[in-house]
Amino acid sequence: MAASCSTSNTSGNNADCTSPSPTETIITESGDKGVPGTSSVVVVEPATESSCQGETEDSGGAESPAGDEDNEEEGEGWGEDEEEGSAGEDNQVEDCALLAAATVTPVKGTACSVSPIPATNEASVSRTWRKRKLEVQNGFPSKKLFPEDKTVASSLKKTHEGCIPLEKVKVQRSVIPSKDNPPPEMYDWLYQFQRWSNAERLLAIDQLIDTCEPTQVRHMMQVIEPQFQRDFISLLPKELALYVLSFLEPRDLLRAAQTCRSWRFLAEDNLLWREKCREAGIEEVRETVARKRQRGSASTVTSPWKAAFMRQHAIEMNWRIKPIRPPKVLKGHDDHVITCLQFSGNRIVSGSDDNTLKVWSATTGKCLRTLVGHTGGVWSSQMSGSIIISGSTDRTLKVWNAESGQCIHTLYGHTSTVRCMHLHGKKVVSGSRDATLRVWNIESGECLHVLVGHLAAVRCVQYDGRLVVSGAYDYMVKVWNAEREECLHTLQGHTNRVYSLQFDGLHVVSGSLDTSIRVWEVETGACRHTLMGHQSLTSGMELRNNILVSGNADSTVKVWDIVTGQCLQTLSGPNKHQSAVTCLQFNSRFVITSSDDGTVKLWDVQTGEFIRNLVALDSGGSGGVVWRIRANETKLVCAVGSRNGTEETKLLVLDFDVESK
Repeated sequence: MAASCSTSNTSGNNADCTSPSPTETIITESGDKGVPGTSSVVVVEPATESSCQGETEDSGGAESPAGDEDNEEEGEGWGEDEEEGSAGEDNQVEDCALLAAATVTPVKGTACSVSPIPATNEASVSRTWRKRKLEVQNGFPSKKLFPEDKTVASSLKKTHEGCIPLEKVKVQRSVIPSKDNPPPEMYDWLYQFQRWSNAERLLAIDQLIDTCEPTQVRHMMQVIEPQFQRDFISLLPKELALYVLSFLEPRDLLRAAQTCRSWRFLAEDNLLWREKCREAGIEEVRETVARKRQRGSASTVTSPWKAAFMRQHAIEMNWRIKPIRPPKVLKGHDDHVITCLQFSGNRIVSGSDDNTLKVWSATTGKCLRTLVGHTGGVWSSQMSGSIIISGSTDRTLKVWNAESGQCIHTLYGHTSTVRCMHLHGKKVVSGSRDATLRVWNIESGECLHVLVGHLAAVRCVQYDGRLVVSGAYDYMVKVWNAEREECLHTLQGHTNRVYSLQFDGLHVVSGSLDTSIRVWEVETGACRHTLMGHQSLTSGMELRNNILVSGNADSTVKVWDIVTGQCLQTLSGPNKHQSAVTCLQFNSRFVITSSDDGTVKLWDVQTGEFIRNLVALDSGGSGGVVWRIRANETKLVCAVGSRNGTEETKLLVLDFDVESK
């Protein structure tokens, strides 16, 4: 930049001179395309009186340049500026242009003539400078009006350097950072940053954050946070997106479906919900969907597997927390004891010591058939489809048609009470107090095999179609090959009667009056674990997927892992049964237990926590008893009565189905 003064050689009158006042600042908008949106603040410090006057006095008023030594030094500085690059050149040209706009008219081949500014003309100078300042603020001069050639810029500098030395002009640039207007040095820094290793980059970021002010750190957070809010699920291929969503709990999937349309499409995928159904133990969906369509349920759910899962969840909530509907009461058998109970589909079969069996409708609660034919009390039964098999104290087994109530076969052979049986396919194995077991064909009524070896009454039996496992009052458990009528293993270890058995094809679990439960390996006959913890007779057990639930006469229920032998849960506490546990059943979510105290309790199988009482007889504690229970997904059947006449013998049917009216 430069400022100019002009004087006449023939007169001593002062011509117009433009010079900034000591307190004024020029603010100009740059017209350079390379630096859009920037502004320059130019603070001009006026030269001292001696500097201007000295130059004119030395020249004797002639139009010759003054201060050659200073010009040489400034020329060297100008050369250095040229080496700084295009950014420095732009600044120098802009400076020259601004000062040139302050009424300097350079004369080709000559230097600027300068006359000292008299003190009496300060008001005129101020007015002139304000006028020039207004022109600059209004957009003149523009950098585009001046060539960017270095020689031209140099000539402008040298032309005006006699008025105000360049070292007296300070340029304060106020650059607003943006993607379109980054500082020139930023590219060098980014280039170097990209060449660093990951460790070096992290170190640089740490150092950068340490030097930032709080406002700058907040800016970083505002820039970074949206990167973590990106919808990455929608960007993934469908297979990967479904894999990610498969780790969510069902309730989280339902929430995700409310996020946006694309997430809803993924969260309702049939394959995704089929996997959730598999985890929940739901294997079939056709029956559920067909039933819903038949009842005209208008559902907006697109996935049938999701519909099945949602239905089961609603049923689970009915079991857990919803008010229990008044049960259906099925009265029969007078005041006799219900000794055995079966429940399959819509059919309930109860056997009693009144020598009869009754077939009931689980939906209506009506007695469909009464099976009469035994001459002694019925103590055991099995059911498959429309076939019912019963064992009695009259030493016979009978095969019944549940639809017609007709006795198809009477199986003779045992010489004492038929105390237990197990049906598999078309064969049934019966155990008797005569210490023998018999294998029967229920279609022909023929006795196929007789298994002899126990020394006392056979109390429990299991059959998987290949092997027969029996427990008896002789303290022993035996494994049989029924086809060869051969005892493969005699499992010895109990010190009292064996009352209960479970067999899954690999393990045999036996419960005894000696308070212990033993886990045996069926192929070798070795005892793998002895489960201790109960204080009395283990009256009932159930085994699923290596998880065993045992009920005991000491009023407690325990959950075991038969692989490790560890007791996972003890279902006790302030809400435990107050008398012997008579029966139990469990699935992947619940354990249902009944007791001599007249209650049926619901427990959480995973945590062992008591959920609530499903049945509580008014006569409980004074003679009322729940003898047997059977349950499916939506219904619970309880056989109740008393030993002293305080409770009428009956069946209670509780319904937890969401579709029930």
